[in-house]
Amino acid sequence: MLRFTGKNVAVNSIIQPRQLHLVLSGQRLASGRLQLFHHARVGRKVSARSASTSTSSSDDKSSHASNLPPSAVPPRKHRVELKPGPLKTPSPSSTTTRPHSASPKQTQPSFPAFRPSPISSTPESVPSAIELAKQDIADAAAKGVLRPVPHDAGAIKRFTHQAFELLKFYFRGLKAINTHRNQVAAIRSRIATGGAALSRAESRFIRTFRQDALKLIPFVIVVVVMEELIPFIALYVPRMLPSTCVLPGQRDRINAKARDSQQLVLAGNWQLFDVLRKESESSGFIPTLSLKNPGALCGVVGVPAWGPLQLIQWRLHRHLQNIASDDKLLKQEGCGRDLTLPELKEALQERGMSMFSERNSADELRAQLKWWIDMTGIMPEGADDISRRLFVLSVIGSHK
Repeated sequence: MLRFTGKNVAVNSIIQPRQLHLVLSGQRLASGRLQLFHHARVGRKVSARSASTSTSSSDDKSSHASNLPPSAVPPRKHRVELKPGPLKTPSPSSTTTRPHSASPKQTQPSFPAFRPSPISSTPESVPSAIELAKQDIADAAAKGVLRPVPHDAGAIKRFTHQAFELLKFYFRGLKAINTHRNQVAAIRSRIATGGAALSRAESRFIRTFRQDALKLIPFVIVVVVMEELIPFIALYVPRMLPSTCVLPGQRDRINAKARDSQQLVLAGNWQLFDVLRKESESSGFIPTLSLKNPGALCGVVGVPAWGPLQLIQWRLHRHLQNIASDDKLLKQEGCGRDLTLPELKEALQERGMSMFSERNSADELRAQLKWWIDMTGIMPEGADDISRRLFVLSVIGSHK
């Protein structure tokens, strides 16, 4: 009994200081949690260590620990790292290319923006001349220019009906030329007597009448001999037909073919135009007699480039003279302010600016026409209307 009692006293003497240390450490930990928020992790480690050592203690220690006040520290939230990285400056070889900085203000207006129609890599199938002639007649009948063929007509009656309708159409076209002659005479009489000044529409009307009068005699011969050749003439020799004897489909095809030829000349002679521009950039004009290859410039403005050199130069000089007179009238009338979309396209095509497409609006085409008028209006020392327009054509041809 005495040995057992002495062993219990020895055990109790060891356990009691350890229990007192645990109680004091628990109370110190609870008070630390109420006072200091940022020592929460340390307190948890101490409490966890106290809980691990309390497994060997008595039931009194566990009942005392259960009476401790609850911790006032809220549950720990997820830590967010607020460390934004440095902003990366875009390198020169970035995917997005910055536009070039605006150049200083120049005396000449900037080149207008064009939106050319995409060129398809696959060649389109070209219908035969007979199919094109049939399409032109059907299109004219749909638009009311020709009377349509009766539905119950056979092959012979259909051919006879179409030939008779074409003959009437050409006869009306020839009568229209005579009517235009009387109208031109009235305009000239009004101007001679001091009436209203000549407008641009009247000027172009008189010019068209002159061209039709020159084509009248050969066209009459073709109509009398064999009128069936006229659709083929419209395909291969469109300049032979008067403007009053051209079907709507033929007119559209003639304009499209002329525009395609101009674009081919621009694409095939870019280096020539670039050399012309660089050689004459300091002076701002190109003398007509100094041109070594006027055929390329004739192709840009839609003038025939066949024949000897003197004939080609004469055609180009006459065309640019007409353009200079037309530019003065356009400037007086607000730079094409009242022109329709087809009239704007025709004016640009006459000036070699055939880079437009069907996506261009009338305002965009009007801006391109105004650029031409502004550029040709700048007259350097020693330049004239023809030489200045030759330089502007070189600028147009050298533009990619």
